[in-house]
Amino acid sequence: MLTEATDLTRHEFVAMPALLAFAGRSTQAIAARKARRAVDTWLVYDEEKSMDRIRRLSDVLTSLSVFGNPPKTFIDECHSLGLQVYRAVSGNQSAFDTPARSKTTIDGYLKECDQLGYDGIDLDFEHLDPAIQSGYSDFLRQVSKALTGTKRKMSHCVGYYPGMEKVPPRQLFYDPAVVAETCDLIRVMCYDLYWAPGKGQGTNRDDAQGVGPTSNHPWARTAMEFWLKRAPREKLVMGLPAYSNDYVITPAGKGQQIYKSRPEAQAGTEIVKSWLWYEKVNLYLYRDAAGDPHAFYASDARSTAEHLNTVDQLDLPSIGFWHFSSVDEETWKVVRDWLSNRPANK
Repeated sequence: MLTEATDLTRHEFVAMPALLAFAGRSTQAIAARKARRAVDTWLVYDEEKSMDRIRRLSDVLTSLSVFGNPPKTFIDECHSLGLQVYRAVSGNQSAFDTPARSKTTIDGYLKECDQLGYDGIDLDFEHLDPAIQSGYSDFLRQVSKALTGTKRKMSHCVGYYPGMEKVPPRQLFYDPAVVAETCDLIRVMCYDLYWAPGKGQGTNRDDAQGVGPTSNHPWARTAMEFWLKRAPREKLVMGLPAYSNDYVITPAGKGQQIYKSRPEAQAGTEIVKSWLWYEKVNLYLYRDAAGDPHAFYASDARSTAEHLNTVDQLDLPSIGFWHFSSVDEETWKVVRDWLSNRPANK
């Protein structure tokens, strides 16, 4: 239980041009809306091999960044729906730490684009040694040049990590100025404010200390303000979470990421729901089957709506989700309503 804290007649013939014109205006309206505000989201292919949901939401989506190994037929069908498709890639320093390895990596990107029809590459390199920043900047420039030469796009996932709030900000393995220079899209991962690791994991990471939501309203806004100072507005994507943080609140407790917007508990278990006004996140308190208390910080339709207010206030061009398959129907409704009510760009 949940408690709240055949032949054409003359008339048909005359009407046909009007119907065709209406259809044309409808198509143009969708295109115009996508030009104003975009949904450039990540997708994990192994969790979304059916095209059913993608087809149903294709009028909302602009592009997919796909983790996994979809066949060319998948990418072709996405194209038939008007969607761009990026190949999401990750890795470590060994992908670019010598000229030969950089060439092999970049040649691999181009080969996949040529053979499968990807529109670009989305780089998701994370948590590398800041000491390699110069080498990584060279790599980004090489990837950008290679993709631009084949009329493909380059995207990069970036974060807002502990220490980036300082003046000067903490140095990362990527230089924000070089990311802004080389990329067509910059996907700001406005999640993992608090990373919910298992017991004993993440002991050396500041974002794994404490208990809290994976994203909250003021922090995510600060993240986007940071990147607005360092990259062109039109390149930025506000990446939103479609997963929640669930913690066992005991001395030996642990956390985990749950790809749902509310906790699942045994029938009859009391679940107390509270809205955290500052964080703008729903908090659920409940006990598991063993009787241990849990704090579940939700990413849901309501918290997403608050993030969309940030998008409006900062005049950001795009959002995305990590990841597509875990976005629930209530949240998609919020996104669809938001897109339908967007004013034209200034």
